[in-house]
Order: sequence, then C-alpha cells, then structure tokens
Amino acid sequence: MMTKPGIRRPVVIKTSPGEVPITHILTNMRTAGMSRDTYFRLLSDVT
Repeated sequence: MMTKPGIRRPVVIKTSPGEVPITHILTNMRTAGMSRDTYFRLLSDVT
C-alpha cells in the first residue's frame, strides 16, 4: 500500500504472481492522478 500527499486514498499495488487486471491499473492511476503517459514512462523505467 502506498500513499502520497494529495491523493484521495492509499494505492494498493498487487504483488501476487500473475497478470494485473487492467481495471486495477486504471483505478490506481485515477486515484494517484497519474496520466497514461506518466504510467508508461514509469513502467519503462522499471522494465
């Protein structure tokens, strides 16, 4: 679970094996106020 000043509620990051449902990713992005571009930029940094 992650928090950040200014977001509405904590963001839950799935750690179990398997694919993460797109709805989970979209909900976390919406909660964090993150754009699609930012998401893909961050994703490319960790892969």
